[in-house]
Amino acid sequence: MYHSQGKYFIITIVLLFLVSCKHSGDKTTLAFYYWKSNFNIDKTDISYLKDAGVQKLYLHFFDVSWDETYNRALPVAEMKFEAEPTDKFQYVPVVYITTRSLNNTDGDSINKLAEHIYDEVEHIVTTNKIAYKELQFDCDWTDATRSKYFALLSFFRNKFKSTGQLVSATIRLHQIKYADKTGVPPVDRGMLMFYNMGSINSVPGYNSIYNDKDADKYVTYVSAYTLPLDVALPVYSWAIWARNGKVQDIIEKALNKDFADTAMFLSAGNNIFVSRGSFFFRGKYFMKSDTVKTEEVTPEICEDAATNVAKYLKNEPRTISLFEYDSLYLSTYNKKDLEKIYTLSR
Repeated sequence: MYHSQGKYFIITIVLLFLVSCKHSGDKTTLAFYYWKSNFNIDKTDISYLKDAGVQKLYLHFFDVSWDETYNRALPVAEMKFEAEPTDKFQYVPVVYITTRSLNNTDGDSINKLAEHIYDEVEHIVTTNKIAYKELQFDCDWTDATRSKYFALLSFFRNKFKSTGQLVSATIRLHQIKYADKTGVPPVDRGMLMFYNMGSINSVPGYNSIYNDKDADKYVTYVSAYTLPLDVALPVYSWAIWARNGKVQDIIEKALNKDFADTAMFLSAGNNIFVSRGSFFFRGKYFMKSDTVKTEEVTPEICEDAATNVAKYLKNEPRTISLFEYDSLYLSTYNKKDLEKIYTLSR
């Protein structure tokens, strides 16, 4: 069950988005990404979301990954529905496509792959009685995979012409700035992922999820992008594990409190923790003096992101979405944080 603080955070940060995107007025749709393996939203979640004015949920349906055994790209990590989707929200299926699956798929087989994806999406929505008006694809395409990926997107856009359904694609900031080189995907809308804009490193005080310095290198190009843009803003955290200054891995869904055990970690300040010995932690083998740097998105950071990108968005209808809906993140905001956001967003 979500803490009451999580509920107030949702309501308050959505109000912030409404103010930050006030030039779109009541044309703004509020949403969350539900990036879990199991769909199990209960009545409490529904109440929280509706109180916040959330109208849309982006659901991570499955990944498309390369399978060595079958020597083909296949859907994996399909979402399991433990609860029946309520009709109180719009649902957008999201399909994540790995670049490896595109690299290994022959160009002549893209349409066959697209048909397979379509059949899988239809199977899930039919089985779980989900109506959808938009299908979204998430892929960090490269120069080598662009033509295949764009062909796949074109397949769906052509298929949906008769139904009126939309095709959207996630857009990274570098694809905004270097659109002439990366190309603009053939879709109806783009979802600008306004986060993960910096380098993953162990440098104290640097937040790779969001920081104004890195954002400012890209954000001015947003207004010139040719696709209509929706925006996703971060509400999550992780930790960066390093050894001798070299990044070993990212520990997902990690907060400062996860490293509070002084028998295992010593706080070095500035969100840095040092391992006091050798041990396994979350399935990873730490050695003495390894470091962990947590990167959290505080209410102030999320406020900065919303305010920054809003200045460059065109005056048109859009969806503002938070990534991601999880009590681990939403319950970390205390009352003073929420009151400050509420005051600033009026």
